[in-house]
Amino acid sequence: MRVVVDQDLCGTTGQCVLTLPGTFRQRKPDGVAEVCVATVPQALHAAVLLAASQCPVAAIRVIESDTGDGERASADPAPSPAEAERHAAKDQRNPGGHDGTV
Repeated sequence: MRVVVDQDLCGTTGQCVLTLPGTFRQRKPDGVAEVCVATVPQALHAAVLLAASQCPVAAIRVIESDTGDGERASADPAPSPAEAERHAAKDQRNPGGHDGTV
């Protein structure tokens, strides 16, 4: 299993680092997440999937196979640039993340 962070999409919240500090780190200058390992050990697969699912901007992609044949992302794929812009615009209008419904 491999894990990739879309650094252009990363929201610098550090949630992945809090979930799995040995696998993710944040760059000092800008806080963007990076992956610290080339291949995720079997014992950490569930934790990496959890970290990917908790990423607030879906910037983490998990690749189940290292072979290139039959690669598939087990986490949600990163949104398209247009989708990311829509989410960013929505977040600016509602920075608390609550949609206002009761």
